[in-house]
Amino acid sequence: MKTLVLTVALLCLSKCIAGPLTPTIRLHARRGSTLQLGDIINEFALDMSEVLWREPGNVAFSPLSIASLMSLVMSGSSGTTYTQLRNALLYSASTPDIMIHSNYRNILQSLARLNNDVAVNVATRLFLASGANILSNFTRLAQEHYDSSVRVLNFRDDPFGSMEAVNQWVRSETNGKISQLISQPFDAQTSFVATNTVYFKGAWEQPFDPQQTQDGFFNTGSSNITVPMMRSIMTVPFVEMRELNAEMIALPYKGYEYGMLLIRPNGPVDDSTLQQVEFALDAQTLNRYIGEMHNSTRIVTLPRMRLNFKTYLKNALTNLNVVDMFSPSSADFSRLTANRQVWVDNVIHQTVVEVSETGTEAAASTSISFNRIGTSRTFEVNRPSIFIIRHMRTGVPLFWGRIMSPDPLQTSGF
Repeated sequence: MKTLVLTVALLCLSKCIAGPLTPTIRLHARRGSTLQLGDIINEFALDMSEVLWREPGNVAFSPLSIASLMSLVMSGSSGTTYTQLRNALLYSASTPDIMIHSNYRNILQSLARLNNDVAVNVATRLFLASGANILSNFTRLAQEHYDSSVRVLNFRDDPFGSMEAVNQWVRSETNGKISQLISQPFDAQTSFVATNTVYFKGAWEQPFDPQQTQDGFFNTGSSNITVPMMRSIMTVPFVEMRELNAEMIALPYKGYEYGMLLIRPNGPVDDSTLQQVEFALDAQTLNRYIGEMHNSTRIVTLPRMRLNFKTYLKNALTNLNVVDMFSPSSADFSRLTANRQVWVDNVIHQTVVEVSETGTEAAASTSISFNRIGTSRTFEVNRPSIFIIRHMRTGVPLFWGRIMSPDPLQTSGF
């Protein structure tokens, strides 16, 4: 039996001022069959977040990283493995696979930016073992639609060196924010590792003044913790989410193409309040509220913080009925490799988000192992809240998470 390892890493760096065959999960009955890809990724983010609620504390993940990886994996699968992946990713039964992959290509091209104010880079690399029998149709699709490059590694004779080669690529593509995605050497039988990274760095349209930053309290629900609180009077897009008993602002990045959405519930400070708000954020509802935003002058208070979240997604994906790919007896990756005894061992995802007066840095990484196989005039993020870093034109959520107990970020630089 052979081992196949697939790794996806996503990085987002951003400077911040101070649309299934059958829906996998029961959550969002309002899902339609004509959603755009950005909305579909938004729905997938909701499903992922719902099953990640069991994780304590802060949660931050990249829907784009996970969804693009799973779509690439789906292109190499067959049978029920394929059906389960496609269902979990919420693709309409009427949408041909080639259109899905073409839509990803278009999205990735739309996201790409590189200038002094906003830099976005999405990269995919396939690490192949010599003689791995990876099918050429798969690598061709990965290159044409996911802009993948290829490197050959000696997993059998140099598992440590191969691990470091993958980690080094991730470090480079994430500007060092994900320093060691893979913490254990690959099995000597590993035949394939695919890694995807997304890098985003954007300057706030309205930076916070570092001199206005002071220590303040963040109410976690069980206690008050002290964190540096950035504070500024600014005019920002704002909306009262009356049906959800919450408020939302958008902190735009230079050029207004990207923004950070911050959603603050007004109800009791506890997990259930935040969960109820997030549960309602299907793509249609979120897009409607974004469309209703209007410029409003607010005193905005936001922690200067760091969120670091790493998790294994096998249980989360299993809860989304992605089961067969983890089973040695059921996994079918016959469109990926000529070796039929290949299955997924686990999926690793890591995200780092840093927010300061001058900006936000965020990095996320996902790895799949195939083993042998407020008030009216203020907006204070001083209690559990939801954040989304979003490409506003396409609606693609690059990062999604909840701020439960932010770690203080000591430096104000970016």
